[in-house]
Amino acid sequence: MRNFKLIIVFILSVFLVECAKRGVPEGGPKDEDPPKLITAEPKENAINFKEKRIRLYFDEYIKLKEFRKQIVVSPPIDKSFYSINPQSGASKYIQIDIRKPLDENKTYVFNFGESIVDNNEGNKLPFFKYVFSTGDYVDSLSVKGNIMRSYERKYESFISTFLYPLDENFNDSIVFNGLPNYVGNTLDSTNFEMTNLRKGKYMFLALKDENNNYKFDPEFDKIGFIDFNLNLPTTDSLKIDLFKENIPFESFRPFFEKENKIGFPFKGSSEGVEIKLIDSIQRDFMITKNKETDTLNYWFKKFDYDTLYFKISKSNYSKTYKLKKQELEKDSLIVSSSINSVLELEDQFKINSNIPLLSVDNEKISVLNKDSILVEFKTELDKNKFDVNFKFEVLPNDNYTINILPNAIKDFYDNSNDTISYSFKTKSRSDYGILNLKINDLKEYPVIVQLLDNKESVVREKKLNSIEDPCVFENLKPANYFIRLIYDKNNNGMWDTGNFLNRTQPEKTFHYSEEIVVRANWVLEEKISVNQ
Repeated sequence: MRNFKLIIVFILSVFLVECAKRGVPEGGPKDEDPPKLITAEPKENAINFKEKRIRLYFDEYIKLKEFRKQIVVSPPIDKSFYSINPQSGASKYIQIDIRKPLDENKTYVFNFGESIVDNNEGNKLPFFKYVFSTGDYVDSLSVKGNIMRSYERKYESFISTFLYPLDENFNDSIVFNGLPNYVGNTLDSTNFEMTNLRKGKYMFLALKDENNNYKFDPEFDKIGFIDFNLNLPTTDSLKIDLFKENIPFESFRPFFEKENKIGFPFKGSSEGVEIKLIDSIQRDFMITKNKETDTLNYWFKKFDYDTLYFKISKSNYSKTYKLKKQELEKDSLIVSSSINSVLELEDQFKINSNIPLLSVDNEKISVLNKDSILVEFKTELDKNKFDVNFKFEVLPNDNYTINILPNAIKDFYDNSNDTISYSFKTKSRSDYGILNLKINDLKEYPVIVQLLDNKESVVREKKLNSIEDPCVFENLKPANYFIRLIYDKNNNGMWDTGNFLNRTQPEKTFHYSEEIVVRANWVLEEKISVNQ
């Protein structure tokens, strides 16, 4: 009996081993080849095209990946006029059904980008396109170029490129409510090439087309253009600066935030905006800009009313609003410090208020160092009226105490502070680094040199008016930084964007490609060439 059991166990073991051997794949080289087009019906570059269905056959099963994002049809066809399959699953062919007659004597391009991949390994068939003509020949001209970053450090991808013929039907409004004759896309790079174009004179446009409708919407889209008419054929490679326009000002229905505080939401720039209370009696008021939202705040002192009428205006814009009185809580003055316990050597101490401030009495304020010695100081109300800047010599390895007596600070409603005291310290100079920049090949001045953090926030900036001006940043916190140069053409101390209708290009910028690593107690010498 025991021998019989041993025989059974042996037979089962052999059986399992054989099964395992059969289940082990023999392997082989990994498939790294992209799919190949075998044939097309109608054939590629067909002329006098009148078909309603196109089939593209491949040598293996394929699927379309992110095809809605990748596929570009030029000239653009209304998406309801055609369909492309398979939209899901795998197939050995792509089928395009055209539901409406196409324009006569035009070359059409279905550019699939990198959407065609094989079903097993996902190998991409890069930049595959199917071309045909409804006329007697296929147009063959092309134009290529590069979309440059402007203000932002990050490059944009999937930028649409448009060509509009400069004929008797052209006007600038076509970019807002018409369609281009030719469409291209950078896909996930910054380079573009538009092919199968016809000889002629065109306006070129680049667009970060957020709504994917081939139309420029300044509120959402970034735009780029060239300063000249594009004549095809050309061998020139275009370089386009992409930028976001300042949108026109528009206000929205105001609302009460507090008993005597009204919010006026808006979009665009609030510079030069006027808000007037339509009343026969002049009222005490103040207008401020909310730090965090696109809202203007109208602050007014208490008076008897049932309904308020306001007129908000800017340049040619004007709108009137009516607000009924609401019973809401009053604002009470809250003052806070801009820091916790450490003041950086290059920073100023500030106190922040939730209500606009009218005055600061320095006689009721004292600044003491670690030896309890009085420190000379000045205060300054920020233009936003919410911040008080304290100006005094900030020394390393020191401790400071700021004492603010009652009634030193008064707000718009005549509220004042109670006794306040803030204590903080400073670090040693050895806790910081120094960056000495040598910038070569600058041909235009003034130039604004900005240090950016990883979020592209400006940490520090310096203006250079000539080649003799040094560019040294002291007392930098140890961190990684990026460098942006702004060619401040109008010398207003800031970057100015462009405008398509005015044919104004944005101010030129330069982004240094290398990350700058600043270490504590270290002087970093960095050479930059703007021609790189």
